[in-house]
Amino acid sequence: MDRQKDLQIKVCGMRDPLNLEQVCVLLPEFVGFIFYPRSKRFVGTHPDPMLFEIPGPAIKKVGVFVDEELSQLRKTIEIYGLDAVQLHGGESAEYCRQLSGEAVQVIKALDPQVPFMEFEIYMEVVDLLLFDSGGAGKGGTGQKFDWELLESLSLPTPFLLSGGIGPGDAGLIRALDLQGLTGVDVNSRFELSPGLKDIEKLKGFFIEIRK
Repeated sequence: MDRQKDLQIKVCGMRDPLNLEQVCVLLPEFVGFIFYPRSKRFVGTHPDPMLFEIPGPAIKKVGVFVDEELSQLRKTIEIYGLDAVQLHGGESAEYCRQLSGEAVQVIKALDPQVPFMEFEIYMEVVDLLLFDSGGAGKGGTGQKFDWELLESLSLPTPFLLSGGIGPGDAGLIRALDLQGLTGVDVNSRFELSPGLKDIEKLKGFFIEIRK
């Protein structure tokens, strides 16, 4: 039995309504909207709330934040009806704990190369971890890291694999035997330009990862 066949897929960096509609036809489990002004995929200071209605209730809307003031983050969750928040900065475990009692899923992005004790403290206060390449503290680099770094970990918290995943990686990911691997987060390697996804590349990846 291939236990990786049910891996969830998160498509991040969405901001174009038509492109988002096309992505949602593929039925990813998550779509991500970046609320970090320094990102090339920033949704803008005052994005149209209609954009966040496109995924519908079947697909979770994830807001990606970097060291956002907690009160402002809560306002953004309410305004745009976010189902989850992905924290991609230096947010503390206490920061995550304050969100964990609310009606959103909490995802914490971490660098797998840091000592185990530095991310062990998050395990009881988040719903998902997300492992990204070095430099992920400021929104991710779009570069792969050595996936073997995760082989020795025994994680009670499920995690998403991120960092430079491209169209040709589906088979490699399905072959991984990593405890806790729940899904993948894809972004820049599936783009025509920042924030605009190549639907054909995504479609092929979805087919391969869900074989």
